[in-house]
Amino acid sequence: MKNIQQGLLVIFSIINITLITPVYAEELINNETCRAPHKHADPVANVEKRLSALKHELKITSDQEQAWKTYAERTEQSVRKIRDQMIEAMHDKPQTAPERFDRHIALMKERLASFEKMDDALKELYRGLTPDQKVLADQHFEKIHH
Repeated sequence: MKNIQQGLLVIFSIINITLITPVYAEELINNETCRAPHKHADPVANVEKRLSALKHELKITSDQEQAWKTYAERTEQSVRKIRDQMIEAMHDKPQTAPERFDRHIALMKERLASFEKMDDALKELYRGLTPDQKVLADQHFEKIHH
């Protein structure tokens, strides 16, 4: 079960780093966001904050709003689903090694499908960006190293 939890934590980290990209220094977690020092902030709240910052940085216009909304919704849905699966995995019954491995494969397939949906939405949004916005988006996402 720890392997599943660690795997899901890695997935959350990848989504936060790659799809949403780092947001600036104000991303520090304070006690209001995180109830105990050993707990992590809610990934859905983090994604919402990062999406808001990206939307502001790109200066999304009313003509681009629908494509932005689709991208943001798919990203939030993906993160919410992963968070919920991680919580569920923490309360799972003990599994054999093959069962654990099968579950991990199934979860990874679901993640891939979510990433593909986000990728489609990002490409649609990108097509509608101005050249200046594309430069900003490229800079924003160039931190992806995976």
